Amino acid sequence: MDLILSDLHSNLHALRAVLRFARRRAIHRFVLLGDLVGYGANPNQMLDKVRELRPRFMVRGNHDKVCAGLEPDGTFSLPARQAADWTRERLRQDNWRFLAELPVGPLWVGEDYQISHGSPMDEDAYLLHMREISQAFDAFEGQLCFFGHTHLPGCFELDESAGQLNWICLEPGEWFQLQPHCRYLVNPGSVGQPRDRDPRVSFMTFDPKRRCIRLHRLEYDIKGAAKAILAAGLHHNLADRLSQGI
Repeated sequence: MDLILSDLHSNLHALRAVLRFARRRAIHRFVLLGDLVGYGANPNQMLDKVRELRPRFMVRGNHDKVCAGLEPDGTFSLPARQAADWTRERLRQDNWRFLAELPVGPLWVGEDYQISHGSPMDEDAYLLHMREISQAFDAFEGQLCFFGHTHLPGCFELDESAGQLNWICLEPGEWFQLQPHCRYLVNPGSVGQPRDRDPRVSFMTFDPKRRCIRLHRLEYDIKGAAKAILAAGLHHNLADRLSQGI
């Protein structure tokens, strides 16, 4: 079984809940869809935990690029810019190098599926509107691509024979069976900063043999994560939004 994680955003408290979940299960591969850092107060501790995961497959996110100094932060909101500057100043050299060397998606995970941070057409593009989503299916190979960036869990299903594109809202804890005649773009949601008005950690597992995905939501120490953000001197909005899931 593969563990699919995205948008961790330096939220160590949230990652700890996921790792407790993983220890009780036979995880075959750890798959991370980018934005390991930004927003949260524990970038080095977060990256230390991620670097211990084996085997792992990863792509970079836009916050990873900015925090590593590879791109400017001109499109970020004020709280995001402040957090990126704060993170960049505090990253250890080994963790900075790790971020800077993260690969660009889309990337194959074995021969089973591909991963990207945003759209497989453009790693920085949000997949929110049906036109862009329809075009994104032409930008990856195979049946399945996991993506992140929007912090919104769910699944786009393309029935090519019927010419029909559907949004599927997945129920936490229930297996969803991929259909052999369809292709899929699937978002596991965000570990570190969910934005679907559910503050619980959001991630997925995938069974490559059965071709099934499952959404998971976990409670975690939100108050502890928010307190760490405020103690670090980061913008209060980054702490406030955690309890609201926005």
